Amino acid sequence: MSLTQDQLQAVLETCEFDRWLGLSIQSLDKSTLTVVLPFRTEIVGTPKIKHLHGGVVASLIDATGCYLLIGLLNKRVSTASLVVDYLRPAHGNLVAVARLVKMGSRICNVSVEVTGEDGKLAATGRLTVVPLNVVLGEEGQLAESAGVRGPLQGHGMQA
Repeated sequence: MSLTQDQLQAVLETCEFDRWLGLSIQSLDKSTLTVVLPFRTEIVGTPKIKHLHGGVVASLIDATGCYLLIGLLNKRVSTASLVVDYLRPAHGNLVAVARLVKMGSRICNVSVEVTGEDGKLAATGRLTVVPLNVVLGEEGQLAESAGVRGPLQGHGMQA
């Protein structure tokens, strides 16, 4: 069962880091997700020329790829592999577009392209993602069965 764009945004809001980044779902369909990362001075890696931090770009790629699968599967996922190619410095608001490459029962592959405010391709990413047997809304059961105490209990796992 696939999620709607609004439902997926609500899931994104449960992750404090993604909420802090200001990520917003712009569009979702059966094989593509578009996410926007707004520019903020806190995410600049090279202040004098306002290049965004590479770690933030990688986080955007990872989040966008994972949220595509979460939206399609209505399950939590875990990144097994992430490869990022930085093509040029990223500036301003970023737009990430994730595309499903292969949906497997145990492993999924996703590609992500990130464009800067100038519309130029700034980075690409490839993810190998493992769907978990945890349906959204049932994360508390996973935490309880694992004996987890603290932030996960009652709040669900992130991404």
